[in-house]
Amino acid sequence: MEGCGLRKRVFSALLLAAGLSLVLFGALTALLLEVTGKQLLLMGVVLVVSATISTLFVRKIGLRLLGELKEPLKTAEKALDHIAAGEVYAVDWSKTEGEYLSLFQAIERLEGRIHSLTSERDKVNLILDCMDEGVVLLDEHTELLASNRAARKLFHMPEDAENTEITDYIRSRRLTEAINLLQRKKESVVLDMEHPRRKGRSLRFFLSPVTGQKYQGQQVGMSILISDVTELKRAEGIRSEFTANVSHELKTPLTSIKGFTDMLASGMVGSAEDQKRFLTMIGVEVDRLIDLINDILKLSELESVAIEQCEESSDVLNAANEVSAFLDPVAKKAGVAVSVSGEHVNAAIPLDRLKELLLNLMENGIKYNEPGGSVKASLETEEDFVRITVSDTGIGIPEESQSRVFERFYRVEKGRARKNGGTGLGLAIVKHIVVLYGGRMALQSELGKGSVFTVRLPRAS
Repeated sequence: MEGCGLRKRVFSALLLAAGLSLVLFGALTALLLEVTGKQLLLMGVVLVVSATISTLFVRKIGLRLLGELKEPLKTAEKALDHIAAGEVYAVDWSKTEGEYLSLFQAIERLEGRIHSLTSERDKVNLILDCMDEGVVLLDEHTELLASNRAARKLFHMPEDAENTEITDYIRSRRLTEAINLLQRKKESVVLDMEHPRRKGRSLRFFLSPVTGQKYQGQQVGMSILISDVTELKRAEGIRSEFTANVSHELKTPLTSIKGFTDMLASGMVGSAEDQKRFLTMIGVEVDRLIDLINDILKLSELESVAIEQCEESSDVLNAANEVSAFLDPVAKKAGVAVSVSGEHVNAAIPLDRLKELLLNLMENGIKYNEPGGSVKASLETEEDFVRITVSDTGIGIPEESQSRVFERFYRVEKGRARKNGGTGLGLAIVKHIVVLYGGRMALQSELGKGSVFTVRLPRAS
């Protein structure tokens, strides 16, 4: 019943106006039947005046009702304009009735839905902008639908770049060709490129068509994911180099062993003394293989674990003294004096890892030294760290090689390293142990004067 209120008011007003007109018309007709002459003229004037009054009355009522009709429509129009602009517009609908109440309630529901969708869109954009990878979404005509901060930075795109051609921002012929290829073949494309502004950085573009059952499998756009693969490529290069180096390091002793055994088997080595010498050389090469394989296994183990919060502690001075005693025969044979000094202090590292670290540093100091030289290991506390310094008076390391000595299989003097039985993995193992247990490492060296390796490990609590 409430919904018909406005129509009833309009009908009542029109009925009242019609009734007044009929009453006036009836009264005037009765008078006309009784009068003549001048009175007839007067009645005509009265009739015109009455009609005018009725018209004005009806017009006034009509304008008033029209105003009542237009006001809620203006309010609804204003609310829709604010909603279209993404703004919240609160309107009191409590005094509205009839059909307009349903209209305003529908507008209110629409506003709530749009606000919810806008909120979800803002969340998605925030998530995309926090990604390190660049993301670009295109429609079937390669016009921009959306992009995140990383992609906009790469392509120098403004934030309001939507509905513009992606080719307006691409300066790479290869990337443009990849987009065109996907458009033609409807298949994913992967493209590797150098970063356009950051030298030495590599980017990988994953271009994929966007399809769906809703569109009968037709392509409705494409997505482009952009990743910085510099570290991945570097790791792939290191892995490839490591494989090549391992193959070479294994091949050298195996070739020697094969040659010695072939000579022994052929009977070319006749005397017992020569046979013993060949067998000794085979033993040396076998030992090299065992050392190499052991170091590879150690390095692989260290690389496969994450940084550890060690609950074990080890007395560094005791460990250094044990390593010194173990190396004493080697040091005496090389004519190198080894000494250990410092205080008893515990480091947060397992004993076997600590000994491995000290063994590699001190053994290197002996191997790359001269007769009459020395190797010194000193220990002291430094705030929350234990500082281990291993210095030698050896041949030293050229400045251009100092940044590479911790790489796997890197040797400054390859001939001397092999002669001394080095695998080229010792310092790489040391570096991995130090990093694994939250430490730091430094190197100072001068060619012909010796080297100083400084390791800082966290003190045990």
